[in-house]
Parts: sequence; C-alpha cells; structure tokens
Amino acid sequence: MRGAPDPRIVLYAVGSPLVVDAEEACLRTGATLVAGVRNHDAPVYVSDAVRVVDRAALSDTERACGFVVALFTPGHRHAAVEDARRAGFARGATLVDPTAAVARSARLGEGVFVNAGVVIAGACELADWVLVNRSASIGHHTRIAEYASIGPGAVLCGSVTIGRGTMIGAGTVVLPGVTIGSNCVIAAGSLVRDAVPDNSLAEGHPCRVKHGGIAGYKGIAV
Repeated sequence: MRGAPDPRIVLYAVGSPLVVDAEEACLRTGATLVAGVRNHDAPVYVSDAVRVVDRAALSDTERACGFVVALFTPGHRHAAVEDARRAGFARGATLVDPTAAVARSARLGEGVFVNAGVVIAGACELADWVLVNRSASIGHHTRIAEYASIGPGAVLCGSVTIGRGTMIGAGTVVLPGVTIGSNCVIAAGSLVRDAVPDNSLAEGHPCRVKHGGIAGYKGIAV
C-alpha cells in the first residue's frame, strides 16, 4: 500500500516536457516543491515558480529531499535516477496525482509517478520507478516491473504482467492475463491478445511482433 505523500520533493532532470505534469501533481498533493535540478545543458520545462538548480550547485538540504524523475523513456529515467544517486540523493519520492484513483490494496514502489486521471485497481503491484501517464487504467492484480512506462490512455486489463523497462504506447489495450516481457515496445493503439517476448517491438490490432532483439524503447535497455 502506498504511504503518505513525501512532504518535500525535488524534481530531477527538468529537461523533460513531462516534468510540468509532475510539478502540477506536487502542487495538488500539497507537497513542498523545493527545486528542480538541471542535470544537462538543455531547456527546462518547469514553470517560473520553480527554483531551478544546476546539478553542481546542489545543497545538502536539497539532497535530503525525496526526488522524482518524470522522464517517459525508461532508459532515460534509469540513467537520471543513477545520476541523482551519484549527486547525493538517497530517497526516491513516490508521487501520485490526487486526481488518480488508487486502490488501498495496490502497492507502489520507490520513485513511482502516477499522473492525473489514472485508475489503479486492487492488488496491483508497481515496482520502483514505474511511470503511469495520464488517464491510463491498470486492472486488478496487474504486475508492472521496474522502470516500465505506461502511456496515456492505455488500458491494462486484470492480471497483466509488464516486464522491466517496457514501454506501453498511448491508447494500447492489453487483454486479461497477458504477459509482456522486458525492454519491449508496444506501439500506440495496439490490441495485445497474446504474450510478447523480451526485447520485442510489437504493434497492430491485433498486436503482432514486428522485430525481436531490440534493446528497448529508443534503443536503450534497462
């Protein structure tokens, strides 16, 4: 079962457009958004209300906060988490937008980000650093492994299993009991009726494996 919201949060890697949604989730939960961390020389996507700090200028006070990484690409999120730990952060914050409906029996790991309008049904387990984007629906007894990303409006029916680092595209429907392996990419709008092996790109309605042996979404394994 998820615990109480982290009261003090740092948004790490603010060069992702999705970070603006994490900022809004912090505001709606009442968490104190201490800072956003720019870990690369790139544009930032938080509002002007957020104090942006370069990685090299972090203070001990900021490092003591829980940190959130709102990067949709699993490989990029994994790299940013490892970078944050090297920068001195010890604790990932689990951030759930209060507009999401999360069952009391659901278990959410460290660093999970659940965006606005999501439904997570009973007895689900989301492992560390899973990201569930806007308005996705996660059916009962579903298991989602570390660093997987669930796209906006995706529907995972009951007892689905999603492997580590897999990306489920926007609007995809995964039927009950289906297992999708690790480091897979399921294209947007697919209907997944059968198991998908590790390191596969699959698409279509119904979904078929188009390529095997891929590294992962955007060619990055987790």
